[in-house]
Amino acid sequence: MVVLLRVLLVILCVQLAGPAEAQPAPDPQNTLYLDLSYGRVVIRMRPDLAPVHVARIKHLVRGGFYDGLAFHRVISGFMAQAGDLMENGSSGTGQKLKAEFSKAPQLRGVVSMTRASGRNTADSGWFIVLDNNNRDDLDGKYTAWGEVTSGMEFVDMIKKGDAARDGAVQEPDHIVRLQVAADADSTVKVPASDLLKRPDAGDAARAFSAVDFRCGALTQGAGITVQAVLARLWAHGFVAGRMKAENKLKVAPGEKGFDSALDAACTQYPAAMLMGVTGGEVTKTVAALPAATPAFALDTYKCKDYVTVRKASDKTAAAFADLWMFAVVQGYKNVDQSKVDIAFKDREKIMTALEGICAKNPSAAFFDYATVVASKVTIK
Repeated sequence: MVVLLRVLLVILCVQLAGPAEAQPAPDPQNTLYLDLSYGRVVIRMRPDLAPVHVARIKHLVRGGFYDGLAFHRVISGFMAQAGDLMENGSSGTGQKLKAEFSKAPQLRGVVSMTRASGRNTADSGWFIVLDNNNRDDLDGKYTAWGEVTSGMEFVDMIKKGDAARDGAVQEPDHIVRLQVAADADSTVKVPASDLLKRPDAGDAARAFSAVDFRCGALTQGAGITVQAVLARLWAHGFVAGRMKAENKLKVAPGEKGFDSALDAACTQYPAAMLMGVTGGEVTKTVAALPAATPAFALDTYKCKDYVTVRKASDKTAAAFADLWMFAVVQGYKNVDQSKVDIAFKDREKIMTALEGICAKNPSAAFFDYATVVASKVTIK
């Protein structure tokens, strides 16, 4: 009788609780693998809550931005913070994001952006909530963009900081690697031209910034990620612009020196930003450029080709040309201003100016007018 009563109570409780809420199937494009020295943490990203932040995080992840960075601020029972280049909360990419606050509760396992005192000041930093008891401090005040679905036990093992120093950690734990699941641990490599046919290739090109792309992601992602191809395309344009400004430009069909120099530099300095390595080691050793990349033919591309793709309904091809052109301008200016950093927000204005010139001179070589525009760009 006692056993029967217990069974009835269990059945009643299940009926009162109702059916368990079905969990959505994992989406590899919106899932992150956060590898720590303790094990793998799986994060489900939430574009339904914060689409702009999720897009930005994916862009940085695919550029290898977070690999090797420290959990520099960890407060027991509160949160574990990472994603800062200087590992002290003071620096990021310089591209601030408009807040996407939501009503989602900031419970244990939620991943949210850090920010300064202003509402729209999130950049690259983020934190994982460690406890359910901090909602008064967090709810509606920070953009939640993801949640840990497995591996929270590894997050709990991250070294804690000094409470007297606001959680600053001495000899902190580091991110081993952070990957989008769709790209992760792939061993099947495909040609660069096939990668650029992926549906997200155009958007990735429009968002690509060499300022926050780590060089190691070019070699590690070769044949696997779109961003690795875009990084090579950007580097090609940068070197072309720099060599043109120095009157040293040589184009050789099938030239392998460029790729070899780029791969060697990124292998030697994987944690460095792409712009720094390309402007230093690569330009010192490259004597000639290949005539074409998977997205752009330096020797045959005409102004009319650029105008056509800019006016097309599918602007993916224009995004590749724009990326290469922006790199040309940066490389051209780098000769006189070695630490040049043209504001990313000015990219579209430069491209529009080039389109206007090309529309008037359709038969001209695209590269010739790209360098004309580069010579006229002013860096403030």
